[in-house]
Amino acid sequence: MSRPPELPSVRVERDLRRRLDAGEWDHGQALPTVTRLAQEYQVGKGTINKVLRTLADEGLVRIVRSWGTFRV
Repeated sequence: MSRPPELPSVRVERDLRRRLDAGEWDHGQALPTVTRLAQEYQVGKGTINKVLRTLADEGLVRIVRSWGTFRV
């Protein structure tokens, strides 16, 4: 049997974790906007927001309303 398709949020979260671990953004540096990430990953903004909240809950990023999401 083939594996079921991967959910977009799982794919995005896995890739953002990889990019954070690789040091693509320095500590305190802003990540791209939700709109830009949604375009890059070809998913909805809701998917990006969900992933960013998960990463924030784990202490990997900090979301500052009206300012952006920053690497911790």
